[in-house]
Amino acid sequence: MLRNAILLTLLCLCITSAINAQQRNQLRGTVADSASKEFLEMATVAVQDSKDSSLITYTLTDKKGAFRLTGLPGNKSVRLLISYTGYRTYSKILDTDRPEDLGSIMLATSARELNTVVVEGDRPPIAIRKDTIEFNAAAFKTRPNAVVEDLLKKLPGVDIDENGNITVNGKKVSRILVDGKEFFGNDPKLATKNLPSAIVDKVQVVDTKTKTEARMGIEKDGEDRTINVTLKADKKKGLFGRISAGGGTDNRFELSGMLNAFEGPRQISFLGSSNNLNKIGFTQNEMSAASERKGGGMYMSVSSDGGLNMNGISFGASGEGIRTASMLGYNYNDKWGKNLDVNNSYFFNNTDSRFTTLSNSLYNDGRNIIGKRTGNGRNYSHNLNFSFDIQLDSMTTLSIAPKFGYTRQTSNTSSIDTTYFGPGDLGNTNKNTNLLRSNRVSFENSITLNRILNKNGQAIGLTFSNMYNTQDGNAFNNSTQQFFENNLLDSTQVLDQKSVMNSRNERYDISLYYGQPITKTWKMHFDYKYSYGISSSDRNTYNFDEDMKGYTDLDSLYSNRFRTIMTTQQPSIRFVHTNSNKKFTASLGGSVYFNTLDNRSFMDNTSIRQRQTNLAPSSRIAYTFKNKGQLSFNYSGYMQQPTVEQLQPVRDNTNPLNVRIGNPDLKASFNHSMGLGYNRFSPTGIGLFSNIGITPTTNRISTITKVNERGGQTVQNVNVDGTWTMNANVNASYSKKMKDWQMRVNGGFFGNMSRQVNYSNINNPKGDTSLRKNVSQSLMVGPMLSLSYAYKEILEMNMFYRPNYNQVKSRLNNVTTSNFTQRLQVGATAYLPLNLFVENDVQYNYNANTAPGFRKGITVYSAAIGYEFLKEKRAQVKLYAYDLLRQNTNVRRNVTELGTFDTQTDLVEQYFMLTLSYNISKFGKIKPPRRYNGGGGYMIF
Repeated sequence: MLRNAILLTLLCLCITSAINAQQRNQLRGTVADSASKEFLEMATVAVQDSKDSSLITYTLTDKKGAFRLTGLPGNKSVRLLISYTGYRTYSKILDTDRPEDLGSIMLATSARELNTVVVEGDRPPIAIRKDTIEFNAAAFKTRPNAVVEDLLKKLPGVDIDENGNITVNGKKVSRILVDGKEFFGNDPKLATKNLPSAIVDKVQVVDTKTKTEARMGIEKDGEDRTINVTLKADKKKGLFGRISAGGGTDNRFELSGMLNAFEGPRQISFLGSSNNLNKIGFTQNEMSAASERKGGGMYMSVSSDGGLNMNGISFGASGEGIRTASMLGYNYNDKWGKNLDVNNSYFFNNTDSRFTTLSNSLYNDGRNIIGKRTGNGRNYSHNLNFSFDIQLDSMTTLSIAPKFGYTRQTSNTSSIDTTYFGPGDLGNTNKNTNLLRSNRVSFENSITLNRILNKNGQAIGLTFSNMYNTQDGNAFNNSTQQFFENNLLDSTQVLDQKSVMNSRNERYDISLYYGQPITKTWKMHFDYKYSYGISSSDRNTYNFDEDMKGYTDLDSLYSNRFRTIMTTQQPSIRFVHTNSNKKFTASLGGSVYFNTLDNRSFMDNTSIRQRQTNLAPSSRIAYTFKNKGQLSFNYSGYMQQPTVEQLQPVRDNTNPLNVRIGNPDLKASFNHSMGLGYNRFSPTGIGLFSNIGITPTTNRISTITKVNERGGQTVQNVNVDGTWTMNANVNASYSKKMKDWQMRVNGGFFGNMSRQVNYSNINNPKGDTSLRKNVSQSLMVGPMLSLSYAYKEILEMNMFYRPNYNQVKSRLNNVTTSNFTQRLQVGATAYLPLNLFVENDVQYNYNANTAPGFRKGITVYSAAIGYEFLKEKRAQVKLYAYDLLRQNTNVRRNVTELGTFDTQTDLVEQYFMLTLSYNISKFGKIKPPRRYNGGGGYMIF
């Protein structure tokens, strides 16, 4: 199967080469200003089919204004289109007897700025304006039923991984806007995976900014990007969406639907989904928002791959366990009057999970713990968001954004663990049952007032924000522990407890901003932020009283009332410089953190007050070369506060043989982040993105692990120094687009090193309980290669390959462990006659350190065949087969400085599913654009 996947990729490359060989005509020339005769760099030069205006190819001029286009059809006339911001568009029909050298082409300045109009028909495929990259969606054709994600995959410099995460020129995209407005909160996947690409007019890429930063004209470093999807004028009024339903073997099902009603500034969207295929509906962000760690020894989290975790017990991630997820929501955008923009959204999530996990942990001290854990859990939440943007006058804006949330969580787990001190040397067994129920109510609000004081950029801003949440819950913990000596039962310990937990968290922030131009090239930014937070957590644990037949015996060892007050003052100042030609920019400044942490334990009546002062320089220097390559250096410092769970001095004995306890002496950790990068973006050729960075940390929060003579262990957090992480990456991409085909190749090399410090007695000889410092260093390196290819609307192919080498060195016991993994994925979709299509996906994963008895290499092959029908192919029926080879398993081995840890968790196995989907599309008519005589084509004003 692996060989077949590679052959498919080679076939794709051969097709590309053959098509390239058939088209050999070329055009070259230069572009200059008609008045000054200066060459125009980064002008867009495009060639279209003269009959249907479809894009054949395009490029950008170099620093000498030169361009060269290859692969043009020699047997037909074409249209040459040259555009540059602030200049009239040059348009000319070139016949088949056209010369290869067009000489110097002069562009005249335009009376109108191009960014104030939309050019219909003569728009370039790509335009670069200051810090904005703009793609003309019409130049990158997609299939009739494609979504925005399909369009983005065709744009040069845009990459989307298998989880839907987006990067542009190596920088992550954290937000997607639709016509400049929020679309279902801040989750980009909701827009990219659900909005049809046919309604998109332009795709704009800009630096991510807060509302204050955008209105005050504050420059950003470009490390985080926002995509704004603007809609076609005739698609801003109408009804569109998609509904889908599927059923399969093993009672597998999937239901989803989305309906959008747009009319001018009013956007109303509804969505819903339900499935048992380990998909969390449309989004994970709302679930993540409700998953902050809580005090009182109880916490819940959602991992990056969607797994649910309660009190350290995993409920599976994508590919793990069995999960049924349902979701409902709506989004509302509108403009009330001339000066008020409104956004409102609501989400309901419900997730039911069940899992079985087998584990085998072999520690370096000889202990071997074999375990089995089964359980189920449920999480449902309601989240209601509002946003009001008010234009008080031409210089003053007011923004108000309240949020409300409610979450209920339940879990029920059972486990059995057996510990051996050596081969055949039974140490203990632990049978444990945990039941957890909790409720959380939250409220957040932000009020921001901004005012521009004059036209020179002097501005002031004031923000007040607050957060309040409460959580209450009950946890039942029942366990039976048996301890052995010489393989004979020595003693038994029974635990039957109920814990009642309540926590409250409040935070209030006040921020003041002032911006003042100093010269034409220098500007000062001053910020002051004051934060006050108070967190309280009560946990009362009761043992079961046989006489009273109830949980009435308070156990002070596992009970505590704890309060934390954190105050932070953070004044900061930055001086920003941008020279006249925008080639050199610098931001020099920093912050001072004045931090006070007051901890009080009411059970033992103790208090601890800590004061910390940290200087956090923050600087960025960047220089842009003539070839548009940019070299930049960044430095920043930031503080990370310990959580209430890490601070509270109460024992969490959810697993009696693995007790966790907080440390009220913990200090906030401080990170120093430094990075050097070079990036060069070329939408028609090779792009290069590279970076090297190091982050040393002081007072890093680590752990002390103590193992007792019976095999149980206690884990406590502690501050350590001498830790750091370092990463480096180089990524190169090549894009090529012609009329009938498009290709993109990415290649890169990634590396990561880290130094960690912890304390334990795990690696000690038997009987030695003294703590020893362990310093470990880890290394991860590996290349990456990906290829995507599309031919007309007939064939789409993609390939991804990434091998990784991992190594961990432990100084304490002088042990070095390593592992080699590799991952290959090849996918292809062919659109056949009679409206049929075929999909194939092959994933190959290899792990050299897989546990004995399991495959090192696993091939998961999935395929589908479908049929599109009705008008405009609005309906689709598809038969999908998952894991045809029945090789998918979830066995993991993790080798660390402490030992080797193997786990196996159940997952969704082979199934067949038949789905039916239908696209809804009904749009109103708009007035035809009036003709504009300058520059050719039509413009909409």
